[in-house]
Order: sequence, then structure tokens, then C-alpha cells
Amino acid sequence: MALHQRPPHQVFILPTPCDQHNPLFDTVQSTENFVLQRTKASKNQFLNSFLGTIQNVFDTKQAPFRILFRRQVHAQALMIAEAESQKNIDQAWTWVQDNFVVGLNVLDDAQEKEEWVLTKIRSLVTRADKGTDDITSDEKVRSASRAFRQTFNVLPSERLVSYYSCSYHGKMMNQGWMYISENYLCFYSFMLGMETKIFLELKDVGDLQKEKSKRGVFADAIRVVMKDSQEYFFSNLFHRDETYDMLVQLTTLTMERLLRNTALEHAPGMSNGDDGDSVKDVFSVDVDSLEGGESPYSPAPTTRPLRLGLEEQKRDSQFQQRFSLPASEHLMEESSAVLVHGEKSEMYHGRLYMSESFLCFICTEAAPCMLALPLYTIRRVERMNSRTAMYALNILTWHQMRVVFRLNGPRTQCEKFCTTLKTNLKLQVRAMRSLKPFLATCFSEALLADRPDVAEKDSGLGWIFEFPGDPKKLKNKSKTKLWLQYFKDNGRNLTVTKVTTFPKLIRVGLPNKLRGEIWEVCSGSLYLRSMHPGEYAKILKDNEGKTSLSLEEIEKDLNRSLPEYEAYQANQGINRLRNVLSAYAWKNPDLGYCQAMNIVTSAILIYQSEEQAFWTLNVLCDRLLPGYYSTSMYGALLDQTILEHLLEKTMPILSKHLKKVDVQLSVACLPWFLSLFINSMPLVYAFRVLDCFFFEGPKVLFQISLAILKVNGDELLATRDDGAFMDVLKKYFGTLDDSAFPDSSNPKARALTKFNELMLVAYKEFESVTPELVAELRRNHQLKVVHNISSFTKRSQLRNITPGKFSKDEMGIIYDRFYSALFYGRSQRGNGKQGEARALDATTFTSFLGNIARWAQVDDDQMDHDDNNAGSGSPHHRRRGSTSTTSTARERRRVVGKHFISRLFERFDDNGTGLLSLQEVTNGLGDIIHGDLMTRMQLFFDMHDLNKDGTLNRDEILGMSESLLFIFRFDDGDSYLGAISNFIRNAFEFAEKVDAVKKTEEDESTESKDADVDKEDAAEKESSEKEEGSSSSTNQTVKAAEEPEIQMSLPSFRMVVLADETLERFFDSGFANSFKLLEPMDRQKGLFAREVFDSLLSEGRKLAGSIAGGIQNRGNNHKANQKHLPQASTSTSSLSETKAPEAEESKSTTTSDLAESRSAGEGKRDSDKEDEEEPQEAVDEDDEDDDEEEDGGDDLLDEVEKFLTEFDQKGGGKQDLGLTSATEPGSP
Repeated sequence: MALHQRPPHQVFILPTPCDQHNPLFDTVQSTENFVLQRTKASKNQFLNSFLGTIQNVFDTKQAPFRILFRRQVHAQALMIAEAESQKNIDQAWTWVQDNFVVGLNVLDDAQEKEEWVLTKIRSLVTRADKGTDDITSDEKVRSASRAFRQTFNVLPSERLVSYYSCSYHGKMMNQGWMYISENYLCFYSFMLGMETKIFLELKDVGDLQKEKSKRGVFADAIRVVMKDSQEYFFSNLFHRDETYDMLVQLTTLTMERLLRNTALEHAPGMSNGDDGDSVKDVFSVDVDSLEGGESPYSPAPTTRPLRLGLEEQKRDSQFQQRFSLPASEHLMEESSAVLVHGEKSEMYHGRLYMSESFLCFICTEAAPCMLALPLYTIRRVERMNSRTAMYALNILTWHQMRVVFRLNGPRTQCEKFCTTLKTNLKLQVRAMRSLKPFLATCFSEALLADRPDVAEKDSGLGWIFEFPGDPKKLKNKSKTKLWLQYFKDNGRNLTVTKVTTFPKLIRVGLPNKLRGEIWEVCSGSLYLRSMHPGEYAKILKDNEGKTSLSLEEIEKDLNRSLPEYEAYQANQGINRLRNVLSAYAWKNPDLGYCQAMNIVTSAILIYQSEEQAFWTLNVLCDRLLPGYYSTSMYGALLDQTILEHLLEKTMPILSKHLKKVDVQLSVACLPWFLSLFINSMPLVYAFRVLDCFFFEGPKVLFQISLAILKVNGDELLATRDDGAFMDVLKKYFGTLDDSAFPDSSNPKARALTKFNELMLVAYKEFESVTPELVAELRRNHQLKVVHNISSFTKRSQLRNITPGKFSKDEMGIIYDRFYSALFYGRSQRGNGKQGEARALDATTFTSFLGNIARWAQVDDDQMDHDDNNAGSGSPHHRRRGSTSTTSTARERRRVVGKHFISRLFERFDDNGTGLLSLQEVTNGLGDIIHGDLMTRMQLFFDMHDLNKDGTLNRDEILGMSESLLFIFRFDDGDSYLGAISNFIRNAFEFAEKVDAVKKTEEDESTESKDADVDKEDAAEKESSEKEEGSSSSTNQTVKAAEEPEIQMSLPSFRMVVLADETLERFFDSGFANSFKLLEPMDRQKGLFAREVFDSLLSEGRKLAGSIAGGIQNRGNNHKANQKHLPQASTSTSSLSETKAPEAEESKSTTTSDLAESRSAGEGKRDSDKEDEEEPQEAVDEDDEDDDEEEDGGDDLLDEVEKFLTEFDQKGGGKQDLGLTSATEPGSP
């Protein structure tokens, strides 16, 4: 083997220490430096079952073949390759010998030898397996991931998150292993010969529940409920809570992808006619670029286990939520600390956190204290001497406020914290330069400068058109004074510290001129605005003059946004609202614009400038209310489900009454949540709700909603329909300004309004509704809501699809497979064009087709798996006389398959857009499955007529034969080989001869038309063509010089097909039946009983095939001896006639090779059958013999090329084979 040949795929692994003298392995081959081993096989089935059980329990299952590197320095060897089949390990062994022996002989030092081998192996693995678990830094994860992929036949790109020992409760309890990957939840058990496999897709999970084990003693179980109500119970989970949290996190990420995948509409914010990148997938692996001036053997970096990445993602998300930070911030360091704050030197014990741009502190005691200090607002940091702490940091902020942090922790941890802080501070110099102009836009700066009446020209609309409400009644001046004192004591805007009095000032209502800034501080949009100066104006400028679906919808709603407020009756208010909504639609095209966004934005613009409102809207849609303003309104529907759940728990009588009279709670409450009560309450009180909402989060919406239902409980219990229910609530909102206790003698009580009563009930009666409870309820109900949305989307789309002759169930299967291909396809690619959100491109179409037709599985990984199964005797992959496939033949088969599917894709693409909609896929499949014999033959003819001239030339005929061979490759038996051979012969016999001049002109035309089509195919074939050597090139030159030019018309093609029973049956029903819509094609979920049945059926077929092959072989030999002439095959003998001597000699020579190769395979089966009768035969010898067999199907193309070359050189012509040749292209 040449040194430049590529190593076998998915065989080599990162070097792993192991015991060379393992008693479970036998040495097959060995050299001075390498050892090839295979597992021991025993005739005792009980012993094999016992060993399998031990491997399952202790998770020590290993591949049956492996290659070890002998370390002369250490006692332990290093495993560098492992495989499931003898063929793959032999290829790896040969590659090792060709590429390592010479280099090792040059080196003398044992340490140098080891380093040289390890460097090459690491480089090979990290470059070939980029983005997979095979290059992860955790050895246990690598081993478990390989076992997971081999057991459940998933792609190498599927990364394992974690695995746990547990028990599955089915008809009986099975102890095994649970595997959790990016997209799947799997379980495997092998106990005393009984194998159990469970394969669940995370996107189909409907609910996750923590349970106690069936004995009800230990809290160690999880119940998984699928969307079809199928339940799976797993117990004996020693890390139950960790497993549950991980599943919840993965299903949440999966649901987000699923929502994007099944959206009812394309991204409305995308410019009309433009393409863009979709959201990057959460599982994408960022591995450093491997190109450059490095040595070709320098190893690429390894990746961390995906579990660690998910844990960090969860930790960062919680960190960002707690301090209202931008999504770009990641937790870098944390430490226990004491905060000494203010002139009174108040002390708060808590935790100190650091990210790239922030220093954050939160008090862990009863007294609330929270600080999120941007590093670019720090003027000076000094280390102080402290008796109580090892490290004390004295920080001076931009506003001359001093904050002291006393770090409590190990010395190394404190030193690391200080070093990281120093590094991060150096990176904030540029941001500090833009701080002064930014602070000029904050009203708190003007307030402390004793210029409270100064308003910037771009402030909120309220500065121009006045603020809602009476300032005296709202006590605006008193509130402003309180905030002025708070800012002096605790900092302001970017440096404010939120202590005990902060929430109290929020709940009594904010002063008008400070409201916009405090909203920014509480929501975190102030940080976004300070870190992205000028971005809002840039977005508007870059998209000026462009149009989109969102902009059209925005224009419709502009005049319906708070029409009662004066500013929105003038162009100034309308233009501001248009700019903010348009800028957000351009920034987030996947969401774009949704109704109700105009209501909220118009309210925010009263107190904030355009730029302030833009960043507040970002925080509102992305973090505070995710999914509220999407096309599916997923977030709003989820929170309505949570509200119904809370109502049932807190007010069961009212909840039961509403269900009894069939009153939908969401009819009244959904608008509350979407508009944040702005459309329901008077504006003055709605803004009071917004004050609390921006500070405390979505929990306020639930508390106030429940309080409204509580206060009006008696009236609501008297309602009988939706209309009466709405009237009660509408009347209540109109009286919020009335006194809650009008008859009280206490003047302070009479001064309390119904709104004050409402807020009191919300915070006192429903104090148990916390942010943690809301987050937990969202996790518990999100799966059900997403599946309901997906089901609704499916019904809506299928109503708009013309099904043709497909039944309702078949259309459901096509829809599921269509969007499943999109779901997993977008997951692997990470990004794509905008139009691909609901349409298949060529890659996802290949995946879709592979899920409904087995012959369409053309990916390298799938083909490698097919070959492995063939070598191991799988009845579905094994063909007579074939247990191994060369890499060249497999590459050719892959190229042929992709080329055929590409033509089928172009056939389905009616509009020529390069994308297939669900309707186009339905139409294309309908033509194949429900078409007739002539329709399918015309389909194949048109697909291979590359120059579209109505005829097939020589290369196109050979291309069709290759396509047929590709489709037939999984069929049992070899009858299709004779049929395809017969098809080629008859096609060349009955094709029309063409003049060389005419052919040259047609070739030039074809070359210009098909240059783009064949470019990719030529690139894929280039590597394999180079390896064929100079002899093959010479034969092709002679062939090209002497071959006759031919063309075959559609009528002739039909006659050639109908002349062969196998091909006629294929076009009549076989091709259509190869598409399986009513049963899954790509996953194996078998249990022990089913596998036993399959095994018995497989053995029966093998026995019957060997007997039939032996009879056929003896019959062919007998006929050959009688006639003394070589015969092509049984299927072609009936059509053979007398030929010219040269042609007869040529064809008989070639076809006899085919007959001899098939006879050899059949004779081999006869010998295998005789060997099976000997009970003492060793299993190892059978396996070795099987691995040496040849693949007749993959060698057919080589035989055909040899036949055609000799046939053309001998001048073979037409002969009467029982058919009438077509004299004209259009003749019947």
C-alpha cells in the first residue's frame, strides 16, 4: 500500500493505556512495536452471555479488534485503533505497517519512538474526527461514546453528554446504562443473553418527572413520558437530580430548536430577497483552525466533554439572569467576600463574581444588597492591609464612591482572582473613553448636578407632550428627593448599589423624569447601551430604504398604538415608534415584529429616548419575556398554562367553576401578559406595574393577575360565560382609581385606592410566587406547550398541502420525516440560508430520503456501518459471496449514489430554487409511489438524459446501470447482477449508431450545459481515479479512441427494460415499494425476542441460499461441460444467439469471469454448509474465511468496463435478441 493512501475512517483513536496481556484477547499478529488482537470467542453460549453481562454491568464493553503500540519505557501498552470488523482492522494494520515501520527503524531511542508514534496518531485522530467525542480530553467519555455509537448506530458527529448506570422497568427490571447525547436518550442492557435497547429522541419527549422507585422507598427514579403518551421508568439512578437537570436543560435547548424549525412563517424581519445566517446552534464545537504553517503531523487541539460545556452554559445563564447582564458575559472567577459600603461602613457578607466586563456582588444574608459594577467605571484599585482577610481590595468608582471587598478564601484562589481582575481592567481602557458622553444621557447625572430641569433633546416623549397623570397627586417631587438622597449614598446609573430601600422606592412608584433610567438600570438594558455606542443609529442607516414583511406589518399598527396619548397623534411620536420597531426587526430578523410589541414600545417611548427604548425592547423580548412576541407566541401560551396551574393551586373553587362553565382564562389574561396591562389598566397604574416588572421580573405578572382574580372572586363565581367574565374584569379596571375603603373613618384608609389594595393583595397573598417557582413551572410545562404548538402547525400546514393519492397517515409520516431532516440537518450544519428554515436543500434532502428508503443512505458513516454489519453477518447487509468492500468500490458507490439523488432532487425542484418545499416533496414522491410502470421508466430516462436531447449516449447508459446497481445493492441474492449485465448488453445492441461529427457537436453542447452539474462529481472521483494507475489510464485511452458512438431513445429503453423480468418488476413495483412511509427505517429498538426471531430467520435464509446456490452451481457446470462454451449467466442464456467469432470470443471471456466469480461464491456457501454440520469447527476460522470473500456486486462495474472495452475493440454489432430495434427515435 502506498504511503499517500488515506487511513481507514473511524478506526484510529487517541492513544489509551491498556493491558497487552488481557485474558479476553488473543494476539493475531505482532511486530516489534505493534500488536493486533481480537477478542476470544467461546463455543459455550452461557459463558459468552455471562461475559456480556459482566461487560454491561461494569461498562467494559470493547470492540472485538484492536491494535496496540508496545511501549518499551512503560509496562502498559497503548491502544491506538479498534474496529468492529476484521476488514477495517486489517486495513488499519496495513496502514500502520506502511507508515510507521520505516520511521521507527530510523529512531534508536525508545522515548523518541513513542513520542513520534503518539504525535502522528494524535494528529491523525484530531484532524479526521474534528468535532466528535473521539478527540475529547476525557478518556472515559471517549470510550462510552464509542460504545454508544456502535450500539445505537448514530453518526460520529452525535456527541455524548453523559451516561449513568440505572435500571429500566419494562415487563421486568433490566440493569444497564443510560446514554444522554445531544439529541437522544438511550438505554442499553445485556443480562444473561437478553438484550434490551431503548432509543428515544429528545424532541419527542413530552414530560419529565422525578419519581420514587417502584417500591416507594428511594427517590432515585425518573419517568419519561413521550408525546404519544408512551412512558419509560428508570430507577437506581444514584445521581437522579443531576440526570434530571441535564435532561431538562437538553430538552429546553431542543424545544428552542424545534420552535425555530416548525415556525409557521419565515423570519419576518429579513429583507425581501436577501439571505442571512440562522442562529448558530448551541451544540456547535469551536475547534481552532488547523490550517497554517504547522507540520502536517502536528496534533490539533482536543475538545472538552460536552457535559462541561453545558454545565458552564447553565452557570453563565444563571449568572446573567441574577445580575441582568448581557449574554456576552461569562462567569470567570468567584469568591466568598465581605462588602464594606457607604460612609457608615455597612458590611454585607456574600459572594463576589467576575466576568469579562463586570464585578458583581450579592449578599447571602437577610439584608438585600446587590451590585453589578462595570469594570470600565473603576478609576483605581488598591490592595489594603486587613486583619480579618488575606486580601482586601479598595475600589474607587467613576462617581468617586469607595467600595471595599474583603476576599475570604485560599491564598491561591485570591491571587488568581486578583490576577484576572488586573487583566480584565487593562482590556477596558477603550470603553472608559466613551463613558463620559454616555453618562451625559443619564438624567441622574443632571439631578445630582442640581440641574433637574435640563432635558436632552432626545429624551422621552413625556418631556415634550407631558407625562400621564397629575404630578401632584403622584407626589412626583417627594419621590425625586428620595431618589436624590439614595443616589448620593449608594451610587447612580452604572455604579448604583441595590440595598434595602431600593425595592421600596420601586414599589411606591418612580418619578416621571427618572422612570426611564431606572427601568434601564433594573432591566440591564443600560449595560447594553453603554457597551454598544452608536449601534442603534448604524442599524437604521445600514437598512435605510430596505423593505421586509415586518416593516409592512409595523406600518399597519403605527396608528393603533396608544391613540389616547397626544404624542401618537403627531408625526414625531409615530416616527420614533417606527424607528425603534424597525431597528429591532432588522437586528433580530428571526423574530421581526409581532402585534403587541407596538403597544409596549409606545409606552416605553414616553419615558425613554429612541436608543434607550431600543435596548429595553431587546431585553424585554430576549430575556424577560422570551417567546412572547414570536409567530407562535410560545412564551405567552406557556405562561397562560402556568397561570391556570397557579389558579388551581391557590384558588381551587374559582378554578373548578371556570372549568365547569367552560370559561377560558386565557381569553382575558393573555392580553394582560402581551401588553403588560397597558391596554387593560389606566396608563398611570400600568406604569406602576411596569416599575415592579422591570425590577422583579415576570413573577409580577402572575402575582397581579392572581390578585385581580382574588379581589373579584365573588363576582367571577357568579359568571356563566366568557362575556360576563370579561365584563366583571373590565368594570373593575375602570374603578382602580376609586377608594378601596370609602366608608372608613380613617382618612388614610379612605385615601387608599383599589390599585393600592390590588398591589397589597399581590405581594401579601401571593408571596409564594417567586422567580424560582416560575422558572420551575416553565421547565415543567414547556414540553407540553411546544408539542401542542407543533401539532397545531402540522395540522395547519397539512391543510394547505395537496396530498395527491397519499392518505392522511402517510402525509403525517412525510411531514414528520421532512421536518426531522430539517431539525437534525440544521443541528449539524449550525447555520444556513434563511430560506432553508422550511425547505430542504440537497444535503437535508439526502437525509430525508435515507429515512424513507434504505437504498438512499449514502453517507460515509452509514456505508461504513453497512460494511461492518456485512462483515459481522447481519442478514440485512450481507449478500451472497460478499462480506467485504474495498475502499475504492465504496467511494465509487458513494459518488454514484450522491449523483443519483442529486438528479432526483433536481427532478423534484419544480421552481429551480435549489430548495424543496413540503409540497414539492409530496408531488415528487407521489409521482414515484403512485405512478405507473411507464411513468417510472420515463423518470429514470429523463434523470440520466443529462444533455436533455431525448436520447441516452454511451456514458449516460453506463450511468444508469451504475444507478441501478446502487439501488439494488441491499437486495438478497445475485439475480440483479445478471439483470444489470443484461441491460447493458441489450442497450448497446439496440442503440442507434451516430456519426462522429454529429456526436462531437452534441458533446460540446453537453459539456457546456453540464459543467456545473458534474463539477462536484468530478472532484469526488479525482482521488480514486489517481489511484487506478497508468494501466487503467491506457485502457481508457484506447477505449475512447475506438468505441462506437451510440444513442438510445425512450422507446428502445422501455423495450430493453421489459425484456428482463427483474428490471420490469423493479420499475413496476420494486422501486415504489422501496419507499417505506409507515414504519421507521433508521432506528433499531429491538428486544430479545424479536432479535432471536430475526436471527433464526437469517440463518434459515442463509441455509436455503446455500442449498439453492449449490444446485445452480452444479447445473451451470454441467451445461458448460456439455457445450464446451462459457456462459454468461442463467438469466442471460435464453437471449444468447450466434455471433461473429470475434464478438463471441470477447463476450464469452468476460461473462465467464462473472459466472466463475459467482460460482466461486456459491461453492463457498456449499462448503460453509458442509462445515456447519461439523459441531467441533472453530468459530475463529469461520470469521477469517468470511473476511476473505470478494464482493461480487462491487466488482461488477470493473467487469462491465472490461466487457465494453473488449466488445468495442472486436467491433460488436447489433444482434437479434428477440426484440425489434427502434429505427427512429420516436418510433413506438
